Amino acid sequence: MRFDHAPVILAIALVLGACTHTAPLDTASGPDQAGNDLVVLLPKANGSVGAVVVRSAGSPPVVLDQPYAAARIEGSGRVESFTYDADLAKRAFTASLTALPVRPATFLLYFLEGKDELTPESEREIERVFAEIAARPDPEISVIGHADAVGTTEYNDQLSLQRAQRVREDLTLRGIAGKDIKVAGRGKREPIVGTAADTAEPRNRRVEIVVR
Repeated sequence: MRFDHAPVILAIALVLGACTHTAPLDTASGPDQAGNDLVVLLPKANGSVGAVVVRSAGSPPVVLDQPYAAARIEGSGRVESFTYDADLAKRAFTASLTALPVRPATFLLYFLEGKDELTPESEREIERVFAEIAARPDPEISVIGHADAVGTTEYNDQLSLQRAQRVREDLTLRGIAGKDIKVAGRGKREPIVGTAADTAEPRNRRVEIVVR
């Protein structure tokens, strides 16, 4: 991703964790009081970061790839890189981050061979799925069933759809509205682990749940 210098920049890129700010901020290590554009790379919840390239016609590209790495873009187009104060960043960007939609959450549930019955571990995992859905005010849920390579295409299409429907039933029994849950079956077309025909693979017998 790149941010090209413009008169006004105000954006949030959650995938990379980058924030830009145009207001003057009072910090010894940050921008001055001239209202220069600022790009700050914020870490994700687990502490990791991606990378961002800041480009301006008045300066060579600057790569930000460390937590709180920052670039100030002056009116002349010159880009100055520095490390932004972590505590100040949390205060400065809280309002913008709070206004963003909650990021999608993805879960994988696994099934016994040839059945639409969850493994014991996945029976427990579905409680986490329910908690995630219940925490969102207006959730959208997709449930996609999959199968391994054992059996015909027609058989696995039906089995994968049955697995998705089983998960929807479990969620509706916990109070989730069925209209909010979209289900589909992909059969054996999208394996996580590639195998030969008629090969059993536990990781391919799954349902993928995406909660938005």
